[in-house]
Amino acid sequence: MAGGSEKSVFLKWSWFLEWLTPNRATLKHIEDVIFQGRSRFQEIAVVRVSGEGKVLVLDGKTQSSESDEFMYHEALVHPAMILHGSPRKVLILGGGEGATLREVLKHRSVEKAVMVDIDETVVNVAREHLREWHRGAFDDPRAEVVIDDAWNYVASKAETGFDVVIADLVDPLEAGPATRLYSEEYYRMVKDVMTPGGVFVTQAVSISHLTEYHAIIRNTVARVFKHVESYGVYVPSFDSMWGFVVASDDKDPRILGDRGFFETRLSHQLQGAELRFLDHASMLHMLNIPKMYREAIAREKRYATLDNQVFLPA
Repeated sequence: MAGGSEKSVFLKWSWFLEWLTPNRATLKHIEDVIFQGRSRFQEIAVVRVSGEGKVLVLDGKTQSSESDEFMYHEALVHPAMILHGSPRKVLILGGGEGATLREVLKHRSVEKAVMVDIDETVVNVAREHLREWHRGAFDDPRAEVVIDDAWNYVASKAETGFDVVIADLVDPLEAGPATRLYSEEYYRMVKDVMTPGGVFVTQAVSISHLTEYHAIIRNTVARVFKHVESYGVYVPSFDSMWGFVVASDDKDPRILGDRGFFETRLSHQLQGAELRFLDHASMLHMLNIPKMYREAIAREKRYATLDNQVFLPA
């Protein structure tokens, strides 16, 4: 847990070096260390970074920053929710900060949202130190927080009938806790707990820095669902165009680019709830990722299975 000696190590150096790829890194100035510790699964830190405010860092990787977390979480959650139209039950895989849960609960049709996270320490740290993220979502009567491995939860079919499933997981690093959660086998299990008209969305790493890995995630999802689409948004604290993949058997995600469809459903579902980033213009921009990335994604044919996993470079 956080202690004086650990905090002083961060403050002595005053800088946070984060490797985005083996050949690219960012360097950020740390003003303060709010929490530093280790769970059974990963290193956890909440630091205050100049120009970004609070930042959650897991195993040396920025998960979200106070200054722009809404961009990531709105982009992750609302396209899938809008595509479905009237989701009543939503499953969140990961999402320990509570911000994904916060965005899900903005939708008037939601009757139940189950958040499954393997790391209770991260959830507890978020409850205490990241109130700007969850804004009380953990205590909403529609919310259920389950501390479990997302693999075990889905495999056991502890609950089924989810209209939307949102995978807000850490990246598939070789030594990380989430690698098998990006496999074809896992996506097939996820589909089994969804309703027939359900929508699945996952964070899908950096399109700009890790294009081939984004493509592998997309290709893997495409082996399970009929309609699959990539989209992305530049997130300043990630120094990257961050990627997402949304999929469904019944609903083609390209309809999200239709202004009438998007704005009608957004207005109906959220009924005045605050969005700071997402509107139709932003959605259209996210769907139309640059040509060079589209071409690189189309060239990549690999996909991930349990026997042939693909890890991000550390």
